[in-house]
Order: sequence, then C-alpha cells, then structure tokens
Amino acid sequence: MDILLDRRSIRKYTGDDVKQEDLNYILHAAMSAPTAKNTKCYSFVVIKNKNMHKKIAKIHKYAQMILEAPVAILVVGDQNIVYKGYLPQDCAAATQNILLAATAKGYGAVWCGIYSNKERSKNIEKLFKLPKNIKAFSIVIIGKSDDSSIHVKNNWQIEKIKYEIWK
Repeated sequence: MDILLDRRSIRKYTGDDVKQEDLNYILHAAMSAPTAKNTKCYSFVVIKNKNMHKKIAKIHKYAQMILEAPVAILVVGDQNIVYKGYLPQDCAAATQNILLAATAKGYGAVWCGIYSNKERSKNIEKLFKLPKNIKAFSIVIIGKSDDSSIHVKNNWQIEKIKYEIWK
C-alpha cells in the first residue's frame, strides 16, 4: 500500500541516468498489467535520445520536463489484437504499473497523456513511425527527482465513497 500512497507526479529531474536493470524492472512491471481477455495489446518504446526528447517537447506542450529527464517510455496499443475497444483501459493499466515500479526503484515519473488528443496522437505516431494499427497512448517520463516541493498528501476523501447506491 505504501507505494500507492508514495507515488507522485514528478516534473523536475536531476538528469542522472536510470540504471538498465531498473529500467528492465519497470518494463517487466508494465508487461504485468492486466488486459481485457489477456490480449497484452500494449508495447513500449524506450526513448533515451535527447534529440527525440526535444521533438516530443515540441509536439506535447505538457511534456516539457522530458528535456531534463534521462528516459521516457512511450506506451502504445495494437488495435489489431485489443479486445473490443479496451485499448485505453489496457494501456492505462500498463502506464500505472510503470509509475508504481519507477517509484519502487526510487525514481520520479510523470504520465503525459496522448491518446485522447487527436493532433498530438497523429504527430507522435508520425514521429515514431508507428504502423496504422499501433496507437500512442501515453509517454511516461522517468528520472531521479529534483523536486523538493513534493510532499506527502492526504488523498483520502470519505465523501467520494458511496455504498450500494448513489445518495
């Protein structure tokens, strides 16, 4: 439970590398995410190239922190194998696993959405030369946190909980 409560969206990074064994751990966690009918429709593109980081920052105005980070992971889904349109749910589960695994290994990470923005999706898919059936879902930016403003929050909101019916 602690890892769930400790995870924060980190937007400032030291620039220190992510160790390959930690990256493998994070990717293993991503591939352990559940999918509808166990299709495993997701795939991942690891992005370490600083030139690609700059291109991503030009396309995605909310991903500027990628310029400071050593690595990002593009989460994509295959429309040819996904079960009945569950691509967003399947890729979201993989994205969340990446965030949690990064936290477990002592890194900060932030989820930058792509899927619901048609222009952003088109430009990212073109940049990465994705086949038509492969859809960009998210970019997760990962690195050592350099954000001293991050503090533990209490996200517990009892008013968000209903039992049996909405009342």
